[in-house]
Amino acid sequence: MDTIPASVQAALELFETALADVRFANLDAKTLARTAADVHAVASVVASAQAALDSARCALQERQEVLLEQVQRAIAYARVYAENDEALSQRLDAITLPRAARGARAKDDAALVLSSAPHFAARSRRGKRKVAGCDPTLVADLPGGSMSGDDGEENDRAVGSP
Repeated sequence: MDTIPASVQAALELFETALADVRFANLDAKTLARTAADVHAVASVVASAQAALDSARCALQERQEVLLEQVQRAIAYARVYAENDEALSQRLDAITLPRAARGARAKDDAALVLSSAPHFAARSRRGKRKVAGCDPTLVADLPGGSMSGDDGEENDRAVGSP
């Protein structure tokens, strides 16, 4: 990102060379140079803030994907649990979850791809799918959360699944 337009940069260079000894009211080469340095300093702050925002958006996207996957699994378990409860089954059927985005995404793509079609959790037992992320992040490092495989078993026992 060019923080100072070329025309302004040309004027600054003119005041640094041919007009270096000239002063107009409170404007001279030194004043312009200080102001240009201020522009560069603020541009650096903006770049740092943008990097922090990009990182925060990436972390949010990763957490949203993890949450969506957990909710999809929870709904799948709840469907089995509610097989003999028509009212609960209808409530579960009324929930339409977005689909998790698949494959490589561009930096600014949305974390979730919304779809009007209901998404049912896959019943495959081939293993967990990796969450595509911006930077390697350990999900287990999230505050207040654990992603160990034992949690699912405890949750199964808590709802009385066979």
